[in-house]
Amino acid sequence: MDTIETDILIIGGGIGGLTLATICRKLGIKCKILERTKTLQPVGAGISLAPNALKLLDHLGLYDEILKHGQKVRELRVLRNTTYWRSFDWTTCEAMYGYPLISMERHHFHRMLYSAAGAEETVLLNRKAEAIVDDLAQPMVRVLLSDGTEARGRVVVGADGIRSMTRRVLAGWGKDETMNTIRFTGRVHMSGITSPLPHLGSEDIGVGHWMLYDDCILTTWPCPDNQQWFIGAQTVDSTRHTGRSVWSDTTPETVSKIYGAKFHPFAEKGSFREIVDRSERVVASDVFEEVAFPSMSKGRVALLGDAAHSMTSFFGQGGCQAMEDAAVLGSLLRERLNAGGPEDLVAMLEEYSRKREPRVKDLAKFSSNFALLHTGNLSYGLGRLVRRLVYRFFPSWVLMWYLGWLYSFQPTVEGLQTTQTLGKH
Repeated sequence: MDTIETDILIIGGGIGGLTLATICRKLGIKCKILERTKTLQPVGAGISLAPNALKLLDHLGLYDEILKHGQKVRELRVLRNTTYWRSFDWTTCEAMYGYPLISMERHHFHRMLYSAAGAEETVLLNRKAEAIVDDLAQPMVRVLLSDGTEARGRVVVGADGIRSMTRRVLAGWGKDETMNTIRFTGRVHMSGITSPLPHLGSEDIGVGHWMLYDDCILTTWPCPDNQQWFIGAQTVDSTRHTGRSVWSDTTPETVSKIYGAKFHPFAEKGSFREIVDRSERVVASDVFEEVAFPSMSKGRVALLGDAAHSMTSFFGQGGCQAMEDAAVLGSLLRERLNAGGPEDLVAMLEEYSRKREPRVKDLAKFSSNFALLHTGNLSYGLGRLVRRLVYRFFPSWVLMWYLGWLYSFQPTVEGLQTTQTLGKH
């Protein structure tokens, strides 16, 4: 098997890696993705695409297809067990920030990015990276593969998820104790996506729900044709040993054992089991988050997405932050990839780290604190009282105004070919 040589070598074919590869392809930068699995299988049921990621996706020419296959969220209803609390108006999001909040089926979004990145021409399957050698005296970084071959790139980007091999390698180089500090949060998420619910009508399109039960919480997001993407969160013993992220044996019955008897307003007879029974796919996973953050680069190797900054999924920003990473790194590659030698590439990636680290730390902290608020687990036993006050009495406009720090930052890359829909959505 021939040695692979390219400008940008990405380890991991998830959302972040595919987004960066799509940017490189648009800019004419040579790029390859090393994906360890034999088939590309995204993890999860759905994905939230917020304004801070949608501008980049628009510039990449993907917005029309996202609108076609995704669903704009227009309303978010909050219920405490069976009692309706209030509704948040989400239609103002697009007016304030230029883009809506869109939910869509994760596998479709992943396939969309895979195609945009160059499909099999770019993504090399069954290529498991095991070691990285970065000798600045050499023009390229070497990535050693499990089959005995190697791949080389002028820059290597680890987009290989929460249990990142790239991150472990960088820890070995720098003896950095922060390189492996993810922790189990004590929560398990169960999610799925359903077929269209035929009893729902046009008035139900675009409506999501936050269901706050006594012993767990459940969120349902709208997808096209009244499909439902659901995510349930339950607290378990945080000290129990866990060596896995995604469970391997999840079935609809696994979900129904916890959530099936719960009330949901979109269930025809009130029981959430009715919705679970229409699932096309379900997944369960232990939830991890960052304790201390590593540097996002060392030498000519950078980290991107969950490999650098895993966070809870309570506000649905994991994928969006990976796309932000890709936009910032893509801009630097466009400006500086060919501006000098290996030392200049090191400096470029150090700048990438400086640009990204403060924001992702803030976002991870926000996500963790929101999880405590949403589950009613704030300190001093005040969680449920504070949650009630916020969710029942805060005006929608206050929430949307507050989210400006998150949604107003919309990084993109100069030089990308834009679509005719840009600014006309």
